[in-house]
Amino acid sequence: MPRLTRILLIRHAEKPSDPLDPGLSAAGDVHALAYVAYFRNHAIDGAVIKLTHLFAAANSRGSNRSTLTLAPLAAALGIAVDTRFDDHGFQLLADEILGHDRYDSSNILVCWHHGQALNLAHALGAPTASLPAVWPDDVFGWLLQLSFDASGACTGLAIDQETGERPLP
Repeated sequence: MPRLTRILLIRHAEKPSDPLDPGLSAAGDVHALAYVAYFRNHAIDGAVIKLTHLFAAANSRGSNRSTLTLAPLAAALGIAVDTRFDDHGFQLLADEILGHDRYDSSNILVCWHHGQALNLAHALGAPTASLPAVWPDDVFGWLLQLSFDASGACTGLAIDQETGERPLP
């Protein structure tokens, strides 16, 4: 169980209208670029955090969107994106993070597909009542924030990245 660790979980940026296109739309490219400033300046409890690990769902025939979303940020921070786990392998990613003390005192950003993002958050230990029940298909701007205290207990909350408000659970 990670201690004194924060895990930030986002959905990939906007997808193109062509369902066969595995990339990002023009709006998605802009969103991915905007994450550079957003996460360089992201504060928790009044202090700007420094990301230490980046994870994205593995590329597939149908989607490269998670890795494309983090690519500009990874380049800006000089941090490689770990893409070992596919979208449905969210439990394997959770086991990786929860099972290794190398993630203690870390700030981790995970970019995933919305269909499995809440499952990943719960597999990491987020309390069900702290997060929305569903991640709507048309919502690309939520941030799930999981915080682990010194004993490894997890708290979670969801934030709308534009307004800073909490979506209803």
